[in-house]
This record gives sequence, C-alpha cells and structure tokens, in this order.
Amino acid sequence: MNGISRRHALGAIAGAVALPGLARAQAASDVRVIIQFGVSYLPLMMIEEEKLLGAALAEQGAPRVEVKLQRVSGSNAVNEGLLAGTADMGVMGSPSILILAEKSRGAFKGLASCSSFPMVLNTVLDRVKTIADFQSQDRIALPATTSPQNLCLRMAAEKSLGDAKKLDANVVNLPHPDAMAAMLSGTEVSAHFTNAPFAQFEADDKRVHRVLSSEEVLGKASTFVLLAASTKFIEQNPKVSAAMVKAMDTAMQRIKADPAKAAALYLKQEPSKSLSPEYVEKILRDPENVFSVAPGGVMAYADFMQRTGQLKTKPAKWQDSFFPFIQERQGS
Repeated sequence: MNGISRRHALGAIAGAVALPGLARAQAASDVRVIIQFGVSYLPLMMIEEEKLLGAALAEQGAPRVEVKLQRVSGSNAVNEGLLAGTADMGVMGSPSILILAEKSRGAFKGLASCSSFPMVLNTVLDRVKTIADFQSQDRIALPATTSPQNLCLRMAAEKSLGDAKKLDANVVNLPHPDAMAAMLSGTEVSAHFTNAPFAQFEADDKRVHRVLSSEEVLGKASTFVLLAASTKFIEQNPKVSAAMVKAMDTAMQRIKADPAKAAALYLKQEPSKSLSPEYVEKILRDPENVFSVAPGGVMAYADFMQRTGQLKTKPAKWQDSFFPFIQERQGS
C-alpha cells in the first residue's frame, strides 16, 4: 500500500493547489471516494447505499451531498486517483498516508480510520510455531514488499530475530487470492500474510494455523485501512468533511447493531460466488474485526519507518498525520 513514487508524491504539493477537481464547492452533487474491494471498506459502502453523508449534512441545514464510490484494484491506483484529482478521497493503509503526508508536505492527510481488521500470518507447516522457525526454503506470500503486511513482518523480525530484514529472502509477492491458492495447493508457498476474508477462508482449513497477528506487533485494533483526502478539499469543504466523519460513525454503529443486514448490503455492493451472507456476517461478528474512526498503530509504523529510512522524520503524534475532525479520539 505504499506504492507512491517520489515524483508523484512531490507533484501532489502543486497538484493539490492547482487541480480544480480537488477543490469543488459544497454544492457538488457527490464526493468521489476511491476504494479497493473487500469487507474492510463496508462503512463507505453503507454511506453510499444508505445516503448517510447527505443525512448528516441535512442535520446541519447544509445542501445534501452523497458519496460516489470508485473501485480499483491495487493501492497504486488509489494513490494515483488522489494525486491526479480524479477522486476527492481515497482509502489506503497507515504506511501510505505517513509517506504521502511527509512527501507532499501535508497536502494529504488522513480523515478517519475505516477498519481495524488484523493482518494474519498463516502457514501449513506444522514445524513453524513462530517466525523463528521459518527456514531458508520456506516462502511467505504477501501482496507487495511495500505493503503493511511486509512492514509488519519486518517489525516482527526486528523484535524477535534482531534483524528487520531477516525474512526478506523468504518473501514472495502475490495477490491474496493467488497466495491463498498457492499455499493450500501445496506449492512452494508455505505461508501467507493476509487479512479478511482470506484469513477466515484459510482458518477453515484444518491444515492451516496462525503464526502471527498484526495485533501482536502493532497493538490491539491497529488500523488496516483509513480514509484520506487532500488538504485543499478539506479546507474548501469543511462541512462535508465533518459530515463524512459523522457518517462513518453512523455506518459503523449500524454494522455493529445489525451485522446480518450489513452483510446483505455488502454482497449487494460486491456480489460473490464464494461468500454467503452467513459467512460475511460471521466475519463482521468476529471481535477481532473492528470498525472505528479512531486510528490505531500509526505511531508504531512511524517509529519503525523512520528507523529504517522510509520516513525522514516521524510525526510527533498520530494527530499530525490526520485532519482535526478526529483528533480528540483515543487513537495511537
């Protein structure tokens, strides 16, 4: 999720000011939000489906504006949409917003956490109980060397093995569906660092057991993906921005109150041949999977990323990488 080139990121400084698409008036008919696929993005799907942004604005006596979701495959497409001004907001991982906020000199920041689903390292190797048990021939699949999964693995290796790069040679880059299929079919891939729903699919297989969770590395309820926006858009649309946070809160409350209804809404937005409503509801009821606008684990990432050279300077506190609307929340 950190696939941001220096050229594109630095270009955001000027682009956030110059691109008219990033500074639309509050009377705009929609707010364009770019997301990827998966249940982690459910709060935004609910906001779009149930028109929660417009309702929050109406309570303020402001003109109704609704969310219009744009789906892409791959974190680079999210970053490019924000940088090019083809989207007003986008969902990304904590490492991405830390890098983007630094390189754009604050032209982009986080607005709210979207979901705090744990990343899970699963394996089919009985001999592997901890990451210290991986051998040179074992292959650990994850989406990219710049992904939160790889950062988390490096953080765990630094803590447990004394070397953040100790398992770098074991890592192979594969999309989650391919990685899961490779591990379960008995190829050279013997472990997979993943997240919902693949973590749940794999856990259903009796050959699979968990080696590590991101909660052990980053802390309980660490943010998996968060909603980000340009400073220019936020400044031009303060009421919309505040209402967006309120809509996120409302969506998360509704998911918790009625996970069966939320599961049906998810499958309406993203029909699936492999996911039943009952299975999605099971994921939503799992106490490990949390929806919260308050971010978690941001400073744990920042500490590590500065120490390993991915950030020149770390923010003094997590609030420095987020807009004011959630800065009174209990984050980390």
